[in-house]
This record gives sequence, C-alpha cells and structure tokens, in this order.
Amino acid sequence: MTQIAEKLMNLLTVPIKSEGYELLDVEYNKHGSNQNVQLIIDSINGIGIDDCVAVNRIAQEVLDNKNPISDSYTIEVSSPGLFRKLKTAEHYKTFTGERIRVRLQQKIQGVKNAVGKLEESTEKEIRLKLESDGSELVIPYTLIAKANLEPELKF
Repeated sequence: MTQIAEKLMNLLTVPIKSEGYELLDVEYNKHGSNQNVQLIIDSINGIGIDDCVAVNRIAQEVLDNKNPISDSYTIEVSSPGLFRKLKTAEHYKTFTGERIRVRLQQKIQGVKNAVGKLEESTEKEIRLKLESDGSELVIPYTLIAKANLEPELKF
C-alpha cells in the first residue's frame, strides 16, 4: 500500500465504519495529472449502488475537510466482488474453508502460484491444501504477494 493510500485508509476507516460499512482496501493511483482513489467496502448486508453513493459522500466530506490530496481527484467506491482480495489475517480467518488463489514472492516447495482450500490461518501464516496434488503448503503472510478468493464458477 502506498503512503497516500495508508493515509487515506487511516482517515476514512472510522467515519465509514460509523455508518455501518467496512473499508477493506484503498488504492491510490496517479497517472499524469489524474488522481484516482478507489475504496473497496463491505457490510453484513452486502453492497449495492446506494451503499457506494453513501460511502462516496462520506469520503468526499472527510477528504474535503482534511485535504490529504492536492489538486483534483476522483473517488470510486465498489464492493470486493466475487474474487475478493485477501490482505489481512482477519480476511483469511473469515474465509477459512474457501477456495483461494495465492501468488508468492518466492517459491515454497517449488510452488509460486497456487490454488487450493484455505485450511487454517493464524496471525503469522496460512495453511493451504493445494488442488494440484492435495499436498499442504504453509505460507507466511510475509511471502504472499497477492491473494484472493477463487470461487468455482459453474455455468
């Protein structure tokens, strides 16, 4: 997470939570003069368009008052979607038993990219049962480059 994204996460988490939403992630991107803030939110009732509009208003008010970004910017608010990113130990605990995809920073037991069932999560690592061969892989969070839910879609 970039320094600006961390700052935005710190500014927005409490005001968004006070309205019944969880701020899962903040992404900040700058392309030339265009600045974009993407907020990923969730709630126990799921997320609809009205929820995104409500959180956009909250974020706009906070950012207008605190002014952490110079110049103009765009705010985008969305749900985490089916292929939800997993970033914190709490995310992994919530989705224990689910199918996930993990990309590692370096190989563990010859594996750098894996899909499997999240068997267990602790404060320091996860245990993944690989679909490829049924073996188990213990992965420290520090070696996870990217992880997300990987539901099987049946058409």
